[in-house]
Amino acid sequence: MDKLMKPLKKQKVTLTKAGQSQAPMKKGKVVKRKKATPAPPKTFREKQVQELKTLADIGKKNPERLAGIISKILQEAQDKDDDAKLKFERLIWEKAEQKKPKREEDNQ
Repeated sequence: MDKLMKPLKKQKVTLTKAGQSQAPMKKGKVVKRKKATPAPPKTFREKQVQELKTLADIGKKNPERLAGIISKILQEAQDKDDDAKLKFERLIWEKAEQKKPKREEDNQ
C-alpha cells in the first residue's frame, strides 16, 4: 500500500484559477510568457486573397460545392444590381410625378 501512495505524495497539484484549463504543476521555475499582440486588421486586398485561397481549397476538395458558392455569389451580385436599378427608377418616377402637377397648372 505504501508503494502506491508514494508517487501521489511527491506530486503537488493546485486548484485551477478562473480561466485556466489545467492546474499548474509546482515543478521548477515558472516561466512568464509574453502575451501575443493582436494582429493588425487585414486590408481589403489581404481579405480578398484569403477568400480566393479558401475558394481554391474548396474547389480542390469538392468542385460541386465551389460551383454552388460561385453561383450564389453571382446571384447575390445580380440581385444587388437589380435592386439598385429599381431604386433608381422609383426615384425618377417620384421626381416626374412631383413635376407633373406643376405643368398642368401652367397650361391652364
